[in-house]
Amino acid sequence: FFNNYEEVIDIPQLHSRGSLTLCPTPIGNLKDITLRQYQAIKTADILACEDTRVSGHLLELLDNYNLSNPRDVEFPPKNFEVFPERDEYTYGLSGDFISYTVEQIKKSREERGRGLMISINSYNQEGRAPKLVKAIMAGLKVVLVSDAGTPLISDPGYSLVREAAKAGVKIDTLPGPTAAITALTASGFPTQSFFYQGYLTKTKSEKIFRLEKLKSTECTTIIYESSHRIFDTLECLKEVFGNKHQIFIGQEMTKFHEKIYRGSIEQVCEEMKLEENAKGRVHGELTIVISPFISEEEEETIRLNVKELINTLQETIEGSPKKIGKLVNLLTGYSANKAATYAVKGDETEEEEEEAPEGKDGE
Repeated sequence: FFNNYEEVIDIPQLHSRGSLTLCPTPIGNLKDITLRQYQAIKTADILACEDTRVSGHLLELLDNYNLSNPRDVEFPPKNFEVFPERDEYTYGLSGDFISYTVEQIKKSREERGRGLMISINSYNQEGRAPKLVKAIMAGLKVVLVSDAGTPLISDPGYSLVREAAKAGVKIDTLPGPTAAITALTASGFPTQSFFYQGYLTKTKSEKIFRLEKLKSTECTTIIYESSHRIFDTLECLKEVFGNKHQIFIGQEMTKFHEKIYRGSIEQVCEEMKLEENAKGRVHGELTIVISPFISEEEEETIRLNVKELINTLQETIEGSPKKIGKLVNLLTGYSANKAATYAVKGDETEEEEEEAPEGKDGE
């Protein structure tokens, strides 16, 4: 996968004419499209698409979309198989003469109001990337789009960007949505350090092995999963992290029927089984955010460090326990409520926690 990536480090002089633009698309609601994305898609000489059926539908929506008064439109569509295939690679880019490609682009603009649409996916990107780079070097504007979200994030396009960088052509990347960051920021888990895994392998043994590696990173982890494999993955998470470990799952992020689950792995699994029983199955794409795993020894160290911080804050600033709790949470990610309780009671909290189980056993 990473063959020859070192070659992009020493890039030659940039060509001043054509360009490659990496253009994100909405992950659930067409309202999320930006003016720069709209302009890039509409003005592309060649639109390099993950699936031309989805991108073709997007172009049709944008033709009739009022950006000054946008309405809610779900995109990408749930069923895109009803839309026609529009891969125009053979029609406009497979030949050796760029002048022919330019003529086909002009013809497409006159007849369809757009440039050429070329399919580029995990199966054909190695073969088509050099052709697209040749078009860019001849002065054409190529725009790479995924079906949803930011190109290359669990989506094809790496080969094209690698070849473009090696050739020294101009590469622009537009900011935009990705389900991973959308879910991460909503999870309530630490964000200063996180690991994006994407999709796990399908085999249970390989999945367990990978999750053990992710567990050892001790940072927040983001995983993508499909609805028909979600319960298998949740069982693997239980096995590696334990039933009580905290997770967040975003379902159909930004779409009309977006739903979130948060709690222990056990709780989330039970909630999702209720949905499966009610609707027949779990629907949509899922983004799992796993809270950092902290060993008992490290948790004790963190608790001691937090206590020192609380004591220092109480000595140096004037503020209520609640305010100190919020400040500790902001600085460390430690529970604001626990920090505030300690600020009031000090070591008494720990004594109460230790005494509670003894009382229960004695009953």
